[in-house]
Amino acid sequence: MSIVGGLDIHRKQLTFDYVEVETGRLERGRIAPADREHLVGWLRRFDGVSGVAFAMEGCTGWRYVAEEMRAAGLQPHLAEPADTSALRGPKRRAKTDKADAQLLRELLAAGRVPECYIPPPQVLEWRALLELYHDLRMEHTGWAQRIHATCFHQGTTALGEAGVIRGSHERLRRIVADQLSVAGRLQVNTALAIMDTLAVHLDRLRRGLLASARHIKGARALMADIYG
Repeated sequence: MSIVGGLDIHRKQLTFDYVEVETGRLERGRIAPADREHLVGWLRRFDGVSGVAFAMEGCTGWRYVAEEMRAAGLQPHLAEPADTSALRGPKRRAKTDKADAQLLRELLAAGRVPECYIPPPQVLEWRALLELYHDLRMEHTGWAQRIHATCFHQGTTALGEAGVIRGSHERLRRIVADQLSVAGRLQVNTALAIMDTLAVHLDRLRRGLLASARHIKGARALMADIYG
């Protein structure tokens, strides 16, 4: 490698620290704001230079940084955050962006970066859809728990077969209408309306994910081995 560097990623700025291996010349600074446009402009300084490598932690924002580095002919290295923190050792001074970038550069130069796999673009897209599905599912469950809490707080008849997610919604609506206060009815009916909206998006996402999974060898293997 002709240039080895570290990049600390934050929402407001990217802090860089790199060194030219042959001359020992050190460069430090910041790229702000931290977006794709400004990163591309900064990467132009490495046009025509071969063997340029940067390490960054696998935190939010690494995707576009790695994509643009690859497009510019650089070698991105993704470091596992927890393992990188452990390699930092006992803190003797305040943790700063500059110190983090320097640590990543030093680990890369020494071949000690606890590297993570950087998936191809299509896998990143599938992963993003799975994360969205998971977030929507958690939100859907959260609203169901709010309904149960409201009904219990106001002492309604045990919901039993009046399932919030599955079961008789008609019975649930009768319990809500007959046994809850005005505010309680508003709470539950609002929650049910939000759950219906979430269910539409969940169903659409689930169908798309399953359709994709049928054509992916790894996904088919997992579906065969792991129930559900």
